[in-house]
Amino acid sequence: MKLHHIGINVRSLEYSKSFYQLNFGFKEEYSTALGSEHILFLSRGEDRLELIHDPETDPPPLSNIHFAWEVRDLEGKIKQLSHQGLKTFEGPILLSNGWKAAFYKGPDGELIELISIE
Repeated sequence: MKLHHIGINVRSLEYSKSFYQLNFGFKEEYSTALGSEHILFLSRGEDRLELIHDPETDPPPLSNIHFAWEVRDLEGKIKQLSHQGLKTFEGPILLSNGWKAAFYKGPDGELIELISIE
């Protein structure tokens, strides 16, 4: 079994799409509608995000989601994102097992963790 996608309820499909494309290199893969929900899948390699906007539940419920992407060069990625205008929410921090992590906030409060295990 492997992870297929992470779903996030968003206030704006366009804003969230732009955020993940600009800052994390995602591309639009597929869009559809289910009832009142408008759904957009973004992908980057094997990573896939499902952005869900439902105008009937606007604003969406607060997001308690967090997800982590492993990166080879955490400091380099932090610098790249900073040049794009994205600042860390927390970190970088060194964990007791030697991993390093930095945290960012997504457009709808989702917590994005970048982690280096080297």
